[in-house]
Amino acid sequence: MSDDRAAPPQQPPSSNGGADAAILKHHPALLSQLVLENSPLGLVLLDAHNKVLWANPVFLALLEMEEQQLVGKSLTDVMRMVSWLPVPRGNDPEADSPQWQRIWLASENAESSRMVLMCELTPKPPVAGVSRMLAFVDLREGHVGDFPPFADPHTGLASQWVFEDRLHHAMNRAERHEQRLAVLLIRLDRGDDVRQAHGESVMQALLPQISRRLMGTLRSEDSISYLGGDRWGVLIEHPLSAESLQAAALRCIEAIEAPFKLGRPPLLLSLSIGIAMYPDDGDSPEQLMSSAGQALEKTRPASLMFFDRSLKRLLAQRMALRQSLQESLLRPERHFEVLFQPQIRLQDGHCVSVEALVRWQHPQQGKWQPAAFLPMVAEMAQMVRLDRWVLEQVIAQHRCWQAAGEPLSSLGISVNLDASLLEQTVFDGCPIDRFLRQGADDLDWLSLELDGQVLSAQDEMHSLLMRRLARMGVHLVVDNLGSAPVDLVRLAMLPVSQGKIGHELVHGLSDSSPFARQALSALSQCLKALQLDSVMVGVETDAQLAAARQKGIDRVQGDRLGAPMSAGELAEWLSKHPHGQLLP
Repeated sequence: MSDDRAAPPQQPPSSNGGADAAILKHHPALLSQLVLENSPLGLVLLDAHNKVLWANPVFLALLEMEEQQLVGKSLTDVMRMVSWLPVPRGNDPEADSPQWQRIWLASENAESSRMVLMCELTPKPPVAGVSRMLAFVDLREGHVGDFPPFADPHTGLASQWVFEDRLHHAMNRAERHEQRLAVLLIRLDRGDDVRQAHGESVMQALLPQISRRLMGTLRSEDSISYLGGDRWGVLIEHPLSAESLQAAALRCIEAIEAPFKLGRPPLLLSLSIGIAMYPDDGDSPEQLMSSAGQALEKTRPASLMFFDRSLKRLLAQRMALRQSLQESLLRPERHFEVLFQPQIRLQDGHCVSVEALVRWQHPQQGKWQPAAFLPMVAEMAQMVRLDRWVLEQVIAQHRCWQAAGEPLSSLGISVNLDASLLEQTVFDGCPIDRFLRQGADDLDWLSLELDGQVLSAQDEMHSLLMRRLARMGVHLVVDNLGSAPVDLVRLAMLPVSQGKIGHELVHGLSDSSPFARQALSALSQCLKALQLDSVMVGVETDAQLAAARQKGIDRVQGDRLGAPMSAGELAEWLSKHPHGQLLP
């Protein structure tokens, strides 16, 4: 007897949705595998050491590699990524969400690089062994032969790709040479207002003009790029200081103060600048750009801000100091003083010469040593003015001693000069030899001290000037020996009569290392071979004085023998030693 119930129709396997759904429901691992392997995204899992744990077929296709060529290897060993630096989002509430950025991806197997979008994700909750996941979207399918753009099409500046590449290389150089570098992130203020009021076409015409003005204010060795979003990036390498960065930023701000004549009325624009320095504010390009972005978000229109707020305060203090020093240089007789420190001949213990030393009377902080203010005077290009004033005081003091018949008039006087005084084209067109000739006829008591490195590097024009000074009776002294390499052969060709061994080497005599004593012995022998008298400065201890005697130094100078003093104090100090025996 047959069964009257109709049998259910047979369903093809592909239509068995309910059964498949049940299988997937009870096997989530299988579902995950299907999603990952068939995702249009390229996916790769990495461990804490950047080694590949797993990659899906799309990512393998991007690199044109097989799974066995990739898994277990460090990702950076088999592929290269060059990315555009993401511009910091500032106060964007979604700044913590995953960010996609454009990069150029290449591998050993791929014939050329490919433009892709990349996003980095950190598993939450953490998965054992998995440190992060990278996701990639291929943007240039069918155009794998294209190359990254090297110039921004709107401004003509180096592209973001080039800027990041330069920043990577610059940071490697800075790390290798223990130097610093800085990034300036520049933003056009109220750019959106300009767009709304004048249209996108006007903004596109403004960007190249702003870029040209910025390029005109920077050094040729600085790198500038348009980063998009009305922002520019500037890379400044060594040498740099907080002051020089502030000056560069202010020049950029001032560069666009002039109106832009794109219509009527002319447009008045302004810039804001955030500054970050390597390694203080970040040790990677991303960190450095992020720090510059954070500084930029804190700026007011037409202003600048350092990521490190203390630098801003320091610069304000230095600007106040600079102003005070500038005012003092206009009236040096009121704010500066010339002191004299004895130089003792070791052979008989007599004071045979003195060195003239300048001191600055700070309005609030009292008397300053030269090392505290002379670098700033040099930055202000005022060393010629100050050194000439010192020479005038020294010449006047020597003339006074001569007129009074003082024994002090028989002492030689040495003055430390900046190399800028050797230039023929000084501000008033009066070179040093003519200046001295106007001040005194007899100059055989005067010695001019110049840094050894600077002196040995002078060209033939300066050599002629030095010979003219020697014919006038002026003695030339090589200063600061022992602190940096000096061309002794070159010095032998110059009319030099004396060499001064500097503080750096003398202070090393107090260490247990024999290097300083060996260097002192070698320098002393070299000076004798060149028939130059030797002076050792900075003598503060009995051990340093004993070393000078042992190594055959001719003269010594330092607080151990006599501190810097005024002309009156020097006369009184010498009167206490009528027989001239000044050594212990």
